[in-house]
Amino acid sequence: MVGDIKSILVYSPSWLGDAVMSLAALRSLRAYYPDARITVLARSWVVDLYKACEAVDDTLEYDHRGVHKGPLGFLRLVALLREPKFDLALLFPNAFRAAAVVWAARIPKRLGYGTDGRTSFLTGATPPAPRPFGRHQVYYYLDLLRDLGIPTGAPDNRLQLTTEMKEKAHDLLTRNGWKDRQPLVGIHPGATGSSAKRWFPARYAEVGDRLADLVEGRVVLLGGPQEQALTEEILDSMRTSPIDLSGQTSLEELMGVLDTFAVFVTNDSGPMHISAALGTPTVAVFGPTDERETGPIGQGSGIVRQEVHCSPCLFKECPTDHRCMLEVGVDDVVQRATELLGKKTKSAAREAVS
Repeated sequence: MVGDIKSILVYSPSWLGDAVMSLAALRSLRAYYPDARITVLARSWVVDLYKACEAVDDTLEYDHRGVHKGPLGFLRLVALLREPKFDLALLFPNAFRAAAVVWAARIPKRLGYGTDGRTSFLTGATPPAPRPFGRHQVYYYLDLLRDLGIPTGAPDNRLQLTTEMKEKAHDLLTRNGWKDRQPLVGIHPGATGSSAKRWFPARYAEVGDRLADLVEGRVVLLGGPQEQALTEEILDSMRTSPIDLSGQTSLEELMGVLDTFAVFVTNDSGPMHISAALGTPTVAVFGPTDERETGPIGQGSGIVRQEVHCSPCLFKECPTDHRCMLEVGVDDVVQRATELLGKKTKSAAREAVS
């Protein structure tokens, strides 16, 4: 691997869950280049995630829908990347444009997977593993480093929130009726771009009510602006009174809120990965996707799924009867959440004694 590297640009994955899964590779990069300045280029809805990773020194925002859109936007992005005079660019996404941008920015060393006809733009390219990967996608990013000669250790996707992030979340929850120290149960019913990954709102409502009774607390509903119809359906089905934060959280606030939960129940989603990375007890309902590849990483996480012959299919919309989700019952999810809550309670007791 190349030496004498003082400034590194890391081109982030485009989606939130993928970005969380790339954190272990960033830590390996930091361990190999302890004195280099590491800057992450990330899309607007992902960029704040890297503020909670100590391996990152700085971030740059890639506004692909605004100032960096189209041919003129490409030139603006090139100018943005040329000024810092990076020695090395590491590309996590496989897009042709990502390689073309760092080439045009004249970054001397450009490393990534040799996909999408972009090999000529890279000074170091490695062939990607074919799908299905057969193991977790966190290794997709770690394997890239390993193939380039950078040693990697066990996956470490931890997020470490800043005081500001925690305070923003506390203020948001308080403004919406949270009484400090009241236990909170998080529910996130959405999954970006995939209706097949979504468990059913009525079942989420029942899970929320039962867990709120169990912890003697309140449910918090989370989701993006496009998922508010889902949370409204849950609200209409619940007998308890949840705090509805759907469409109200920035990424920093979302991370802070996830950090407060006694337990979090969700689908295979970006918030699932964040919650697990924070160490929050996380129950993830899986159906069409493969938990071996995209499941939450962390001892405080649990999967609920039922074996059906057509799963995992990876379809974004179910072409049949959605049986992989239909066969996951409320009792299954409540039981898994209760198990994780028990482990958290025992862990807290051990820490209090030590």
